[in-house]
Amino acid sequence: MATQEDRRASTRQKILDAAAELFLQNGFENTTIMQIVERANIVKGTFYQHFETKMDLLVVLGRKDGADRVHKLIAEVRRGLSPLEALHRYYLVMAQWFEAHPAIAEEVIVSALRLHAPDSDSPESVAHDFTKLMLKIARKRGEVRADIDVASQAIVLSGAFTLAVVDWSRKPAPKKLQRRFSTCYQAFLQGVQPSAKGNP
Repeated sequence: MATQEDRRASTRQKILDAAAELFLQNGFENTTIMQIVERANIVKGTFYQHFETKMDLLVVLGRKDGADRVHKLIAEVRRGLSPLEALHRYYLVMAQWFEAHPAIAEEVIVSALRLHAPDSDSPESVAHDFTKLMLKIARKRGEVRADIDVASQAIVLSGAFTLAVVDWSRKPAPKKLQRRFSTCYQAFLQGVQPSAKGNP
């Protein structure tokens, strides 16, 4: 017999599935909460028991997609891909997503920061740990400095990406965010790689 927790999880998933279908079909901006509610076959109040806003729902869907991408990249790292290259690919895919959705880029960042739960191990939070995990692996492989803790390195990199998105969103242009992040990433690498001039 299904528990209350099982029923809640099932309802949440119905909302996510309905929203994913409608966002794909109509676009985020053209999809209303009422349409999501009708597609999920729930009452409107139930939606708000799971998500405060439509944007929060989009962020959770993005995290699920991000978690899938993370698992694929981790598998590639196990097969020999550099964790630093995996990080670069991961952030570039996110940059491409933001470039495809410039009107909501800053709002997505704000919602993601508000919903961020660093101690959570739920599926939608897996992506938040990816940067730190890749840097830990890179450190074990001698690809990043051991004298700077991984948590600090991860804050610098994820912070650089977040600020790049917010800055870019004020005057968005195709490919500009990807180029800006790649430049930031190269600067980051110069600071964390052992081979960088003046580093141990």
